[in-house]
Amino acid sequence: MELTQQAFHEQQRQMLAKEGAIVEALKYVKYKIAILSGKGGVGKTATTVNLAAALRNAGHRVGVFDADLHGPSVPKMLGVKKEAKLNGGFWLDPVTTESGIKALSVALFWPGDMTPVMWRGQAKSRTIRQLLSAAKWGGLDFLLVDLPPGTGDEPIAILKSIPDLDGVIIVTTPQEVSTLVCSKAINAALTLGATVLGLVENMSHYTCRCCGDVVNLFGQDKGQGLARMMEIPFLGSIPIDPLFSEAADAGVPIVNLHPESITARAFTEIAANLARDLPQKEVAEAPVEESKPCPGAGHHHHHPDQGDGNGGDAAQCTHAHHHRHHHKHA
Repeated sequence: MELTQQAFHEQQRQMLAKEGAIVEALKYVKYKIAILSGKGGVGKTATTVNLAAALRNAGHRVGVFDADLHGPSVPKMLGVKKEAKLNGGFWLDPVTTESGIKALSVALFWPGDMTPVMWRGQAKSRTIRQLLSAAKWGGLDFLLVDLPPGTGDEPIAILKSIPDLDGVIIVTTPQEVSTLVCSKAINAALTLGATVLGLVENMSHYTCRCCGDVVNLFGQDKGQGLARMMEIPFLGSIPIDPLFSEAADAGVPIVNLHPESITARAFTEIAANLARDLPQKEVAEAPVEESKPCPGAGHHHHHPDQGDGNGGDAAQCTHAHHHRHHHKHA
């Protein structure tokens, strides 16, 4: 039965208010993992993106949700163009990157790259919960959530809102000030009832390309020491590598751009260890989804270069709706 535009808006309102909408949106995602740091500048987003790429290269279905509303940079590091279409005002289709990773970020529908997000706490928390309930990830093996630094509104909203969160990965650097602040992030996660899956130390050391000497520019074994002190697993170290920043600027994870680099190998090992150590888990298979025209398509304008060339193809409706019918696998 076709929905009228009025019926669609009523259904949309009810679904937004429905308790458990986030549970419904994530029910086909096997492992849900948040990436957290105590402070900024430790390479948390780059770690998230490359861990996602390493998991994808291992054959897993992976998505990345960018929950950093003030400094969203996941699209840039994954090479997602600004004009990417999300196909919905309520149902949002995450963008699929060239490497096959699905990504969703506020940066994809914000007016411009230089426009700041100047929201207060409740607005940020509501936005995160709405995006979590609206995104149609489909079937995923891993959903990595890139949290903003610190232990403020966004991390708390994520850790309290995601049902059956499998755990948190902490990212630090060897400096003592970083490990000190990251200890607070670990305690915050534990206070909110989240499992800490382990700690990753970024910028761990530098290996000279000429002589092979290893230099610990910011200290040695601080990350491992923090992991021992907090009694959490140490997942691995990421070296200082000029190729790392080059890959981020190019919008390609280093594990794909320079797969033979020491940094790529480190991420591949961390991803393999993470996937191996997580408990076995089964979720329902996601149904096949078919798009339908917006029920209000006849009332909206269309671009002349869309559809059948006459601007009248309802399937190319520019209105922000995307309807689906679910069909179970045969």
